[in-house]
Amino acid sequence: MIEALQNRIVELAAATREAGASADASAQKELLEDLERHIEELEARGGKVPENALHLVRPDEDSEVEDQFDNMPI
Repeated sequence: MIEALQNRIVELAAATREAGASADASAQKELLEDLERHIEELEARGGKVPENALHLVRPDEDSEVEDQFDNMPI
């Protein structure tokens, strides 16, 4: 099941990028929502989410982590 979810996530990520390239905003929004649901399910089952797919639905995650270090005492 985890492998099937990972494969579906890879497919959805590719379709989302294609929709973005073709400027189809409504299709891209629907694909992103579907992708996020699949990612959440995979995470709940303990599977590893492909980084390129995760970056599509959570692009600012790195920024949030870096912001934590900005407030650390020296």
